[in-house]
Amino acid sequence: MPEERVVKAAEVSVFAHATEDEEKVKRAVKNLASFETTFETTKLSGHYDDPITLLNLKISKKKEATDFFEAIYAKLSSLDKRTIFDNLSNHVDEHGSFYLRIDKQKAYNGRVVLQENDSIRIKFKFQFPFKADPVTTIKEYFLNLEDEEVQ
Repeated sequence: MPEERVVKAAEVSVFAHATEDEEKVKRAVKNLASFETTFETTKLSGHYDDPITLLNLKISKKKEATDFFEAIYAKLSSLDKRTIFDNLSNHVDEHGSFYLRIDKQKAYNGRVVLQENDSIRIKFKFQFPFKADPVTTIKEYFLNLEDEEVQ
């Protein structure tokens, strides 16, 4: 584990559609996290007035957020890691937040696989040195994680 915790917070959001069991959607998220989870729920209506529930989870403790990030990163396939690394600027916003979208069905089964559609959306907020480039800093963090996996 890196000496310094650079992930300062995380936010998870996922939709539970009318055709889905809300408890199973919650289980998919809980399978990603190794700590107690409490969801905020918001009831919404879909295009045809079908009920949709938005589930949100906020992780504000640095240790939990860093552990959460590292657990997800460790479960990604080498191909998904390479895809993220090669396209990192597409996953980082102007504030330096890093975004991942994880397959909801596979997360329910304990796997972490990138997926754009009907996914679990995760936003990681990183702590950067003053005037540091977020993409470069996150790439360096990834490389450190890879070095630790090899050792």
